[in-house]
Amino acid sequence: MTTEVELKITLDPGGDARLRRAPALEDRAAPARNADLVSVYYDTPGEALAQAGIALRLRREGRRWVQTIKIKAGEETGGLFANREVECPAPGARLVLEGEDPAFATVVETAGDAPLSPLFETRVKRRIELIRVPEGLVELAIDKGEIVAGSRVEPILEAELELKEGAVAAIYSLARKLFQSGPVRFAPLNKSARGYALARGDGDASVKKPTGPDFSGETGVEKVARDILRDCFAQIIREQERLADTTEPEGAHQLRVGMRKLRTALKLFEPVLGSGTAVTRLSDQARELGKAISALRDLDVLEGEISELTETGLDAQARDALVAALSVRRESERAAARAAIAGPDGAAFLFDLGEFIETRGWLEPSDYDQTARLARPVGEVAPEMLGKRLKAARKRAKHLDRLDEAALHDLRKSLKKLRYGVEMLAPIYEGREVALYLRAIKDMQDGFGSLTDAAMAAVWLTGEDALGAGDPAAQRAAGWLLGTMAARVASDRPRIFAAWQELADRKPFWRK
Repeated sequence: MTTEVELKITLDPGGDARLRRAPALEDRAAPARNADLVSVYYDTPGEALAQAGIALRLRREGRRWVQTIKIKAGEETGGLFANREVECPAPGARLVLEGEDPAFATVVETAGDAPLSPLFETRVKRRIELIRVPEGLVELAIDKGEIVAGSRVEPILEAELELKEGAVAAIYSLARKLFQSGPVRFAPLNKSARGYALARGDGDASVKKPTGPDFSGETGVEKVARDILRDCFAQIIREQERLADTTEPEGAHQLRVGMRKLRTALKLFEPVLGSGTAVTRLSDQARELGKAISALRDLDVLEGEISELTETGLDAQARDALVAALSVRRESERAAARAAIAGPDGAAFLFDLGEFIETRGWLEPSDYDQTARLARPVGEVAPEMLGKRLKAARKRAKHLDRLDEAALHDLRKSLKKLRYGVEMLAPIYEGREVALYLRAIKDMQDGFGSLTDAAMAAVWLTGEDALGAGDPAAQRAAGWLLGTMAARVASDRPRIFAAWQELADRKPFWRK
């Protein structure tokens, strides 16, 4: 049995043709091949194989049939799939359930007395390229076809980069050359998982409810860090696609949150992962891409503020004039944000992050103590990591009643890092203390909301480039809004002081 490692990327219409013309294919290690593949997937009526992470298929390759057993060998994350695989001839398109490899016995034991029968099939026209890069040899398969389950049909258009020789880094090295612009869309499911969902009639198989990492205080800190980084990566991938495909305000908001959580995670685990070049580069990339979507998020928030103006007595004409000016600017900023995530920097960031996580990019050969640090139970190091975040917030909060707007903004960012850190490490703690502590942080952040929104509104509604600068009606609405927000800030400031005192007086739950 061999282990198959591959990166799957969903292509947009016409993406297969563009990929075939990619300059990177000029370095092919063998002539390109074309194949027509029909694969039939088998399971029990209760899908016992799928539940055990096993895929059993018969594939017609030309005139011959080949049976493949795949057994899941790792987490499926960021389009990267790892499976243990065994193949054998299947004369007459009949299942082969006996063989020397343990995989055959695993299939039989898992199926039990239940019959194995076809559930769905895939029909694909495949282009196969073999490309050598410095890190190894990679097979590129460009697949175009469909999944068929009874009367249900779903299209397939994707690229698979499978490692044939060398290190996993070879996959990402080639991916950077092939997909120099985006948006890059990592396939959330492989063909078999999509086929099962289609056979069940589950609708969009790619829609899965996000779940956070699961670990305990005894789990090694490196595994915890990896799983939290994977979770950040999944959110970034998911929200980049939502920003690219929809105008939902949550797309820009959650993408920016994902970037901030990633940077927080890199800083949080710095005592064990280090702060090397790769960590610094990823943090910088996330910060710059976050900036690229900040304007769009600001305008989404500002529209929400404007929508409340009619309740304060502002006439509809003024409100509508400001909304119209905002809408024009927002579409411009939306285009800029989409261009940023679809450009070379956005694509490179995704491959850099994926490679960093899946190849343990934090390892430093010259750091002889790193292995011991990475193996420590996370419960032993979590108090120190959270303590650093709290210490940073306390430092920012000194003389809170005398802090200016910029200093308050810095404090708010420190509180966000503390909150994200607590949320990330919460699974290792029990009891209500975590929830109460998070509630205290959120109350503090809520108090900052009006200050932050007012500062943001002033940027967009004042100056020569203000929204609706040439329209008296829009400017009337802008003045009304700024005055309303200033009044809210005045009333909210006391809440900030009270909320901080409550948080400062609360004993950190991670201290025994």
